[in-house]
Amino acid sequence: MPQSAPLQRLPYDAPREAFIAALEKDGCVIIRNFTTSEKLAKAKAQVQPYLDAEAKGSKVGALEGNTKTCTRLIGRSTTVREDFFSDPLYQALVEHFLTLRTTCWYGSEPSTTVSPPLLSIAITMDIQPGTHAQRLHRDDKNHHARHTATDTYLYAPDGRSRDVLLGLFVPGTSTTRANGATRVVPGSHLWGDERPDFGADGTKGVVDVELEVGEAMVMLGSLYHGGGEYSRMDGKSRTMHIMFCCTGVHRQEEISFLSYPVEDVKTYSPLVRERLGWKQSEPNLGWVDLMSPEYLLE
Repeated sequence: MPQSAPLQRLPYDAPREAFIAALEKDGCVIIRNFTTSEKLAKAKAQVQPYLDAEAKGSKVGALEGNTKTCTRLIGRSTTVREDFFSDPLYQALVEHFLTLRTTCWYGSEPSTTVSPPLLSIAITMDIQPGTHAQRLHRDDKNHHARHTATDTYLYAPDGRSRDVLLGLFVPGTSTTRANGATRVVPGSHLWGDERPDFGADGTKGVVDVELEVGEAMVMLGSLYHGGGEYSRMDGKSRTMHIMFCCTGVHRQEEISFLSYPVEDVKTYSPLVRERLGWKQSEPNLGWVDLMSPEYLLE
């Protein structure tokens, strides 16, 4: 497969502006030294019973029927919840790209309100040997997002932002082309909604996201991507912990209020509670008895 220019690989302690610039330019960025082998081992131990419970893999067509999953991941892995999802760098990028601040008018008086981001989905995927490649796609299809082709990334916190999703991919093992590493098309987040041109063999502009243990990838929801082919039958499975946040005015992919019991949510950090939707999206979305719902957790 011909490779385009390599993806930007930034150390965890690089300036936040560098990560933002990389996402605006390529649609994704690799974070070096995101986590440790010890934390990955803890996460694996926490999700393994749920993976083992799926004897034949997920029935979801997009997963090719050969991928085991652990859903409800925020509640089932404290390591994923506290160390990966709540990571300050990832959440800073979530705040930057997905927080909405909009000024509306009440008569002649301006009113600026804030809609914080939400967790859209958290899931571990355990890709088995023999899994076929996914077709390249955009994850914001779930939100019926529309895109206008541009040469310059547009971000505006007043609701005109181009993206409604920001994802975090944390591999449990090294990912390579041989074991089906995720494929991305850098720059495709700037494309419109016309039929994409991936060339006659479907590899034009495609890059394999090969990650070492401890690295992670952050990706905009408008980027074309897809899992690679894991054709060998003699290797180990490839585990990936995946989290996506969405803007606070969009429906979450995973119904958090049915996935995470209230008694469990009471033990979560204020950040995680907010991302699950236990805070009102101003001015008037997501209330209970005309009040922001976090009062129910007290």
